[in-house]
Amino acid sequence: MKNAEFEITSFLEEYKRRDEMRRDFIIHEGYSAIEEIIKEVNQRGSLNEADIYYGTPKPQLSFSDVELGYMLTSMMEYATNHVGNPVDEECEFENKLAYFEYKDEIIQIFEVYGQGTDSWFSKPSEDTIERLNNTAYGVYLIQFEDFINYTINKENESKKVSYGTTILNDIAGGYTVGRGSK
Repeated sequence: MKNAEFEITSFLEEYKRRDEMRRDFIIHEGYSAIEEIIKEVNQRGSLNEADIYYGTPKPQLSFSDVELGYMLTSMMEYATNHVGNPVDEECEFENKLAYFEYKDEIIQIFEVYGQGTDSWFSKPSEDTIERLNNTAYGVYLIQFEDFINYTINKENESKKVSYGTTILNDIAGGYTVGRGSK
């Protein structure tokens, strides 16, 4: 039993550490990262973690593939939880989309499920940009600043509650699992 308790505690501590690293990167580097991402997407057409290793030419980023993954995952989670996700009807695989706007630039996250999951940043088509700006489809357009502010608030919230409860709460999808101190 002691071994199982140690493994659970170790897992929770690792989860907490990774979550803190992700939030820290987004809070402190998020704005400069999105500017670099937009610049690369405008030049390349799309950007994901594999491009850092195999892309030709290599992306000019000041952060790692892991940190790019933090941005992709966190932004998609935010979109899914706050506005929902449209899908690309023409794609033969299950998928979902998210749209973020920063300094009058719109960037799209495309996530595809098949035998695994792959996601990447890309530039939406002119038709999609028109729909986002001029129709009810615009409900899916998220201001990047809202995402950063949410992450900052989530960080402040986690500092108020003991880490065990926060981690269990995150794992349980928002349901309170344990008691924490405020």
